[in-house]
Amino acid sequence: MKVAKVSYHAGERFLQRVFNFTNYTKKQVLNAIKLIEKDIANIEYHSSNFVLPTFPSYRCVIVDNTLVTIIPK
Repeated sequence: MKVAKVSYHAGERFLQRVFNFTNYTKKQVLNAIKLIEKDIANIEYHSSNFVLPTFPSYRCVIVDNTLVTIIPK
């Protein structure tokens, strides 16, 4: 199954955890969401989480076909 969408929360956690941002704009979060969407476009998942392809030290957490957060591996 492919992820239907990436949540705003996941975009924020991506900036915080992967890039160590403490402050960011809405535009930066939306750009982060686009980056995540592009990175996972061809990923088919079969469990509630999977490794983020470009950043293998992080995992994507999926709930109801939505990527809800990014966590350290």
